This record gives sequence, structure tokens and C-alpha cells, in this order.
Amino acid sequence: MEKKDDKNSVKVMFFADDEEFTDFVMEPYAVVRQHDNGVVAIVGVYTDEYRRCVADGVRFVIKDADSTVFRRLCVCRRVPVHVPNVPDYRRETLVQLSVENLEMYIPRLHDAR
Repeated sequence: MEKKDDKNSVKVMFFADDEEFTDFVMEPYAVVRQHDNGVVAIVGVYTDEYRRCVADGVRFVIKDADSTVFRRLCVCRRVPVHVPNVPDYRRETLVQLSVENLEMYIPRLHDAR
């Protein structure tokens, strides 16, 4: 991961591949949440750093022309479910989180920065 500012002071973070970006975006666990309407669901969790960067307007570029994350605009991973007060709970689930501020990798443009 590398971070750069261009001439217009737009912050851009570069990632080598989908896996590195997924590690940056998603916590390595899911949690059980109860929604206002009473429905209980297992959901993924964004990292604090990713949420802070999105709030600051940072743009993200994955240096892979065939990036699956860029095509789908989401990250997916199998992660364990964190259940409070149950330390040995080992169930895993597939989590999908949508991503924001993702730009297409254009080698001529991004490699020149």
C-alpha cells in the first residue's frame, strides 16, 4: 500500500492487489447484530482506517487491470463470527461489504504519479 497526493491535493492510496485492499477494508471477523426491527443478522465490519479514509475523501486504486473488487465494487471473504461471551465459537461465514471511492487502474496515468 502506498499513499500519494497529486497536484490537486486529492489523496490516493494504491494497493498491489485485491487481497491487500480487502485486508485494508475488512476486519478479520464478522459480528452478530440486531436491527431496529428485531431481525438478527451476521454482518461484516469495516476497519477504522478505511472508514476514516472514506470520510477524508481518499481515493483508492488497485494496481491490477483485472481487479475483481473494482468490477464488483465490493470485497468478499470468509471470516469467523465473533460472538460476545462465547470465546470458543468457531463458525465462519461469507461476508460481502461494498466499497466507495474506488478508481480504475490506468497504468499510463497512475504509474506516472
